[in-house]
Amino acid sequence: MPDENILLWKSVDLNHNQYSFLVEGVGFFDGIIGPSARLVSDTESVQTICNSGDPEFLAVTKVYLISPPWMNRQNERLMEPLAEIRLQSSDKERQIYEFVTMAGQTYTSVPQPKPT
Repeated sequence: MPDENILLWKSVDLNHNQYSFLVEGVGFFDGIIGPSARLVSDTESVQTICNSGDPEFLAVTKVYLISPPWMNRQNERLMEPLAEIRLQSSDKERQIYEFVTMAGQTYTSVPQPKPT
């Protein structure tokens, strides 16, 4: 991997309590078609990019969920490829989503009580 890519990742700042997404695909960078990636922090942005609502992305090849420890119930952040995003509830003040990974794990966008 070229050094400039490594330096870019050293500058990413993630909120410890918030989930994020890494969207990979093909798009334009400085007017040239090539691999493209974007870090976003909300489901609506992922949906916009996947539905070709972003002129910098021609196609999305993979979306990763970057889950915080409260979401994945582990002591670290995980980055897993997503298979599906489901709207679980839109009745409340904020929408609640379920994120299904390629491995079949399902996470929710709001903290759940810990199992006893």
